[in-house]
Amino acid sequence: MTTSNLIKRVLPLVLSIAAIGTAQAAVPSFNLGAASNYSAYIFSNVSGVTDIEGRLAVGGNFSASGTSIGYRAPYGSTGPSMVVAGNVNLQSGNIYGPPLKNVDTNASIGPITEYTTNPYGKGVYGGSNTSSGYHNLKQTDISKVTDFKAAKTELSALSNTLSKQASNGTSVNYRNSGIELIGNGKSGVQVFNLTTHDLTNLTLSNVGADATVLINVSGTGDVKFAGGQDGQLKALRANVLFNLNGATGVNIATGTWGSILASNANLFGTGHLEGTVIANSISSAVEVGWEPFKGYVAAPVPEPETYAMLLAGLGLVGAVARRRRQQ
Repeated sequence: MTTSNLIKRVLPLVLSIAAIGTAQAAVPSFNLGAASNYSAYIFSNVSGVTDIEGRLAVGGNFSASGTSIGYRAPYGSTGPSMVVAGNVNLQSGNIYGPPLKNVDTNASIGPITEYTTNPYGKGVYGGSNTSSGYHNLKQTDISKVTDFKAAKTELSALSNTLSKQASNGTSVNYRNSGIELIGNGKSGVQVFNLTTHDLTNLTLSNVGADATVLINVSGTGDVKFAGGQDGQLKALRANVLFNLNGATGVNIATGTWGSILASNANLFGTGHLEGTVIANSISSAVEVGWEPFKGYVAAPVPEPETYAMLLAGLGLVGAVARRRRQQ
């Protein structure tokens, strides 16, 4: 192999590894970890919810009436549709399982008409059960299903990290008391940093079709989703993450597109959210659809052997350059 051909092979590797390192330094993975397979992953108590379309995980006690859980759980799911670490008291309603036929349970939004639901889903709990009208509830060691404490530590750390990402989009308050988030049209990860907690009449525009959208809302207190949501929010809902790092409450008062990461907040309201919800608690009849977050995941860190190859390649390129200068 000639020297020039060797350089041609080594140099792209050097550049690609450098690019991976730069990308990782700039933006961390948006990996929701244990919460990824659930519509709602809640660290403490849940009460009063009406519909949780995908799977539900509750780190405390769960009490509700007329609640439907898991009717859009994805085909092939093997875990229980409902996981409750504490006590469960459910009156009427049902726990569904994944469909018996291979269908895309996320192909539509709203009432299911495209396939037959499976009414025989399973629920597990770690405390006591005083429910009526529910079937297939089993007491078990919840730590073997999911680790709520570890998940809260990891997801709280992720929220804190994401809250420090630099904005590359702009926000504009417009005349009907709304906020328009305007992207730069090119970034793979579009970041918006907001200080207002009133997210009424939110609009998203000028964002790439495959981009991940991170919307950081800083400060403590309640964050309110109200009015309407327009622009690209519906189309990009699987890639939108509202990171409410300091929020203590989240009011879903309208149809909301995107996932919510609010580890210390109580979720309430009577609206419907299409996304993954990670919160401390839920205390009202809010509805959560099955729309798993599919945002940005950074490339894996190169193995030590790869770094060794990088150093060897850099050394070879340097040696060749020195030899040419000496000729």
